[in-house]
Amino acid sequence: MKPLPVIEKEEKIEETTANLKLIKIGYETSVGDLHKAGRLSREEISDIFGINQIDALELLRSRSVKGNLDTAGITLSLEKFAKA
Repeated sequence: MKPLPVIEKEEKIEETTANLKLIKIGYETSVGDLHKAGRLSREEISDIFGINQIDALELLRSRSVKGNLDTAGITLSLEKFAKA
């Protein structure tokens, strides 16, 4: 069975929305794999998605990629949040 019709039916969304959802999932998974391989830092991931490092950590965890957030990362996230 192809994934697109299943997502459309089960989530009651249009084909375009289902396509975008699958693309987003694939992109997040690829970025998580690059991070796991040591080719992307959490800071780079936060820049790619336009989110702070705490949210980047949550994104990685949602893709089953383990990581930890150090004091420097928290401080940087808070500084970026304060500027926004």
